[in-house]
Amino acid sequence: MEGGGEDTAAAMAMEVEIEAEAVLCMGTSSPATSNSSSPSPNSGISSRRLGLKNSIQTNFGDDYVFQIASCQENSTLAVSLSTNALKLYSPATGQFLGECTGHSGSIHEISFSAPSSPQVICSCSSDGTIRAWDTRSFKQISLLRGSQELFSFSFGGSSGNLLAAGSNSQVLLWDWRNSKQLACLEESHMDDVTQVKFAPHQHSKLISAAVDGLICVFDTDGDMNEDNHLLSVCFSCFLCPNALSYISCYVRLWFDTLMFVVY
Repeated sequence: MEGGGEDTAAAMAMEVEIEAEAVLCMGTSSPATSNSSSPSPNSGISSRRLGLKNSIQTNFGDDYVFQIASCQENSTLAVSLSTNALKLYSPATGQFLGECTGHSGSIHEISFSAPSSPQVICSCSSDGTIRAWDTRSFKQISLLRGSQELFSFSFGGSSGNLLAAGSNSQVLLWDWRNSKQLACLEESHMDDVTQVKFAPHQHSKLISAAVDGLICVFDTDGDMNEDNHLLSVCFSCFLCPNALSYISCYVRLWFDTLMFVVY
């Protein structure tokens, strides 16, 4: 439902049931080797059906979705589209809430991660900007501009107010409070920096990953420069289209000792 009226364009509600297999910590049996549809008590495999809880009627038409992000604190679901717009919905009711427009290029990432601002969603785009939107008024409230396409962003730092972004072979850092650019790291990567993430439990550590196959770890405390703040570099033996998948699936970063264990 959009603009208070019924929205029927491309509106479909699909009943979906997903067969999910949860592999327990113990047991090595494979479901392919079992003759029974029900797992045996000793097989180490449990199965359960997941039913569709809710569906959302949309007016996307021929447009397609790049990313979705949700915020439990204000019960909002955001969707970025190929029209370079953000649309907001209520995940509980499926009600259309509003639309945020302003990007002139493809939106690469969206996130409800601005410090102490659950009502704010941020987005970065190929137009070289990071924009912040108020989900109550659907208005743009902040704009940071890089010199090139921006692929990813992350909030963190010791104070929680650093904003890092990945660009064409660059890692950019701003102070979120005053929009001042603090650093441009351009010597560690040789290709598009497709992912930047601050470490969950050591907020001053920033991880960047790029198409060049390198994963770098920086210390963001103090005045940033690559000579003194590049802590570690891991070289991937293969290139991954989504560097975040490589980080989460194949590499464990032990920040207490700043060592890599590569699977």
